[in-house]
Amino acid sequence: MRNTTKTLTALAAVLLLIPFTDAMAQRRRGLIDVSPDSDRHGFWLNLGLAAGGENFRYSNVPGGWQRPDGDLVKPSFAIALGGTVNPQLRLGGEINAWVWDHNDNATGFRVTDYLVGGLLVGQVYPVRTLGLFVKGGVGISRSGEELEGGSGIGETGFAYLYGAGYEIKLSRSLFLTPTVAMMQHVSSNPDDPLNQGSLHERVWTIGVGLTIQPGR
Repeated sequence: MRNTTKTLTALAAVLLLIPFTDAMAQRRRGLIDVSPDSDRHGFWLNLGLAAGGENFRYSNVPGGWQRPDGDLVKPSFAIALGGTVNPQLRLGGEINAWVWDHNDNATGFRVTDYLVGGLLVGQVYPVRTLGLFVKGGVGISRSGEELEGGSGIGETGFAYLYGAGYEIKLSRSLFLTPTVAMMQHVSSNPDDPLNQGSLHERVWTIGVGLTIQPGR
């Protein structure tokens, strides 16, 4: 009888422990498996289109910033990709291009002016729960013009970029991204017969893009 009592007591204790153990297991699985993922994670790709206004100056030429003849605002394109360090920092590379295709009144030829930069960029999100970000980058750039028929001139130099934007979530992996930015190019031509000094060229852009993050 005594052995039977001990057996029943042990069995009751086991039955009482089963719900507690199961509850602890569910709680642990919840902490590990069903915690919400951040809206910003993993690989990302951004495709952008903007209106860009360009002006320039030479360091040895008085008069400050100048604008080219004709309409100031021309198309600008950007493609960027990289990885997400944490929900408040994204790093990557960006190609940014401003293009002005027009007829040269002096020569009558078709001319394409351009400013293209390849930069390493970072985007910082001051508030983790918002899509607002500020961005900056440095790299190399090329400023020049291509003439009708294939000839052209240009200068390679240093570029930097800064700006801001906002990611508007459309789905888990897709964001609409309006932005404002400025990219500036600096170069020098030692063979310049006019001794104009260093070329400083900048493009201000206002545009919108799509940011895609396919997964972790």
